[in-house]
Amino acid sequence: MKVAEAIVRLFEAYGVEYIFGVPGDTSMPLYDALYDAPGDIRHILARDERSASFMADVYARLSFKPGVCEGPSGAGATYIVPGVAEAHASSIPLIVLTSDTPLLGDDKGVLTELDQEALFAPVTKWCTRIKKAQKTPEIVSRAFRIATSGRPGAVQITLPHDILDEDIGSFASYAEEECLTYPAYRTRPDPKAVDRAAELLLQAQRPVLIAGGGALISQAWAEITQLAEALTMPVGTSINGKGSIAEDHPLSIGVVGGNGARDYANEILESADLIVYVGCKTDSVTTVNWTLPSPTAGVTIIHVDVDPKEIGNNYPTAVGLVGDAKLALADLLEALRDGSRARRANEPRLENISAQTEQWRENAQEKMLSDSIPIKPQRVMKELNDALPSDAVVVSDAGTGTPFTSAFYASPAGRYVVIPRGHGGLGYAIPGVVGAKLARPEATVIGLMGDGSFGMSAGELETIARLQLPVTILQFNNSCFGWIKALQALYHEGRYLSVDFSADTDHAGIARGFGLEGVRIERPEELGPAIRQALDSKKPTFIDVITESEESELPPVHKWQQTVKEREDNP
Repeated sequence: MKVAEAIVRLFEAYGVEYIFGVPGDTSMPLYDALYDAPGDIRHILARDERSASFMADVYARLSFKPGVCEGPSGAGATYIVPGVAEAHASSIPLIVLTSDTPLLGDDKGVLTELDQEALFAPVTKWCTRIKKAQKTPEIVSRAFRIATSGRPGAVQITLPHDILDEDIGSFASYAEEECLTYPAYRTRPDPKAVDRAAELLLQAQRPVLIAGGGALISQAWAEITQLAEALTMPVGTSINGKGSIAEDHPLSIGVVGGNGARDYANEILESADLIVYVGCKTDSVTTVNWTLPSPTAGVTIIHVDVDPKEIGNNYPTAVGLVGDAKLALADLLEALRDGSRARRANEPRLENISAQTEQWRENAQEKMLSDSIPIKPQRVMKELNDALPSDAVVVSDAGTGTPFTSAFYASPAGRYVVIPRGHGGLGYAIPGVVGAKLARPEATVIGLMGDGSFGMSAGELETIARLQLPVTILQFNNSCFGWIKALQALYHEGRYLSVDFSADTDHAGIARGFGLEGVRIERPEELGPAIRQALDSKKPTFIDVITESEESELPPVHKWQQTVKEREDNP
């Protein structure tokens, strides 16, 4: 059996359903092995390698299985890096295969020769090159184990062309059952640390829990909800943690921080005397550049994370619970159930949170119901909330969709909203909905993007049409890089340079050319019916919505709103 065939057999043992990729000269042995594979692995042809890695990333987030992508040597390896970097920074397990020039050609100037290990080292948890055929099984097993255990991440295997064609002989097609899904090999925190955390929680008067992406990776939303209810403790999330509690729950305050937060959510966090961070890096966005909370405010910090490097990294931490979030919170709940540690519900605090939430909704209604033209992004979110089923999957690009989805779209508990926050690359949503629909074929799937993203990944509209995936793409079309234009307006006196696109591009027509249904929406009253028509049609559909730019319709971005307020107060 050749190495290429052995890799396919091993992937079958690990339950791999899809491999996302693009063929190249050096990957032909792998494709030949896939062609003859007796199992159920399906290769999904993307139109470029970056898109393939984005597809695998979203598939992994929603299936809770490691995503698999592949690309050829040279340009293929360099093109696949952005999606690998995004997945790894977001702690998403990815198995990345890149074929390579033959070992025998090393240092001879073979076309596409590249030090792939050096290329992938900064954006992976582990990367290696197979140099001996017999090591293939152990390398593949190690890749799955590393990707899915501890803090999950991306791993990459370089496959020299001549090694792929080598005979490996007989081997046992063995897979570690624990590593078929993630997180694998969950660990519990120190019981003494759990007891200390429980004591601090019971002493706190205004505790707040902030859940990050690690809470969703651990699937800890039930434990977070139970802990919040036990202590009448409000729960906020990072953007990546959206869904760690149902956002219609009375104790949910939504996203906090510098991007996509409701103003009252940050106020509640600012008033906390104790904060429990769960699977959260306390990064610059979630903490508004480490001012929320202030490091000098004397707030007690309890930090739950599987990665000990995150404990106390940015804030002095009273108790660190190093372990899987779901198990750590289960242990904390058990400690709090001790009869001597009972605590009454804080009804006044619950009523206050409910009142703040209701006031925010009332204030938001004007723009969410606005009939202005161009259409306000808030109106788009209102129509999506009305039209989408509660278990719909929303994949948003990093641009316009991020702050408005974060603040205005109500997620149920669980992974239903996917936004790339590791590096925030544009062009994510169109390939992302491919991975989403394959991970959850029964779900309604919608992608949100700006027209800046369209030019980066429009080719994957052909992939959607070819696969006949019944997904909907909704585009915020403001004929510019809206985020950058807002920065130039706010901080550079409106000196706009290289941010505006042609307003004459027929995006819906382009989508129709690729084989999708395509419609352009210019009036607010047309939007709701168009979304419902797309969902009812069960056909791949592209909805181009002419929307107001961030430059004039400021999104919920903390720094920008503060800047405007300061200028209004001090004209």
